[in-house]
Amino acid sequence: MRRAAWFLVFCAGALAQPDDPAALRQQAAPLVAQGRYAEAEPLLVRAVALEEQAAGAEDVSVAAAIGPLAALYRAEGRNAEAKQLYERSLAIRQKASAANSPDLIPDLKVLAGVYSALGQDSDAELAYLRVIAIRERAFGPDEVELAKDCTDLAAFYSSRQRYAVAEPNLKHAIAIIEKKQGAQSAALIPVLDLLVTIYLKQERDKDAEGPLRHEISIEEGIYGPTHENVAPYLDRLAMVYYQMKRYADAQRLYERSLPIWEAALGADNSELATTLDNLAITYAALEMLGKAEPLYVRALALREKTTVQSLNNLGLVLAGKGDSAGAERLYQRALSLAEKIPVLAGKQNVGEAEVLSATLRNYATLLRGLKRLPEAARMEARARALQKSAKL
Repeated sequence: MRRAAWFLVFCAGALAQPDDPAALRQQAAPLVAQGRYAEAEPLLVRAVALEEQAAGAEDVSVAAAIGPLAALYRAEGRNAEAKQLYERSLAIRQKASAANSPDLIPDLKVLAGVYSALGQDSDAELAYLRVIAIRERAFGPDEVELAKDCTDLAAFYSSRQRYAVAEPNLKHAIAIIEKKQGAQSAALIPVLDLLVTIYLKQERDKDAEGPLRHEISIEEGIYGPTHENVAPYLDRLAMVYYQMKRYADAQRLYERSLPIWEAALGADNSELATTLDNLAITYAALEMLGKAEPLYVRALALREKTTVQSLNNLGLVLAGKGDSAGAERLYQRALSLAEKIPVLAGKQNVGEAEVLSATLRNYATLLRGLKRLPEAARMEARARALQKSAKL
């Protein structure tokens, strides 16, 4: 039995290195997905070599084998090597098909990104433009995939601060999507996002208002008016209104987004601090100081709570490394700050008693390890008292 079992294992190992290019690519795929590029590369290199031997160096099957190897190089950041392979694949496909064949699009799209990564902006732009020209000729000016091509080109232009040429490409993409999928299509969101971004980078706040309102409408239609996906767009439009000095409009949107964030994150989540600050600033601009103050206090409490927790975490690390002096300094800072966290009423309370109690317990543990028992006992007694009062 042992010899038979060994024989089966040996055969399985022998079959693990097939001379079939498709099998090699299939074997490499999970390795690439796991980031095991060094193991996948020789399999893909061999797959290309076998295709060349079987069909010739300029056969389309070789281009199909080149693609996964080029993608691996790109994933590793080896863009120069990836470029050579994609250019070879493109040349093979161009020879095998018409100069404007849609079969060229995948290689051109990837090459555009590779050229961009290598700083070859002229080559990248030409590749993007060629993709658009081929697709328009093959499928017409309203093909949905063309909208993605226009958005890709606009993103390239935007990254180079060429906003004047980015904008019409985005508007073309929006027009295609609206015509084919409707004005409430979720496919519009990334295009509108980029359009808003280039408007804001150019300080064209008024122009950003329309796309942002459109995004809010789409998100509300998909998720409902109180969903957390709606809140970021409410905040972004509120910020635009604030910059335009339309404080009442900004107030309305921040007041709407705050309860959405509270429901999604919890009333004591530190991520609320930004929205609280923004609403408080808006209230202050409207001279509603009585409403601004408690929001500032709440934002401060949330931020101080997060700082204390970070100091405690770092203190635990230093104590674990044997740096007792460093840990003690951090606990002293954390204790001083925790004692100043404002006590808020109701659900807005950030749990300041729990934060202080945890700091006292951590500090007490350190002190016991240092044999400073009276100090540790005082810390522990205070922590117990806080816990008791919090339960009351």
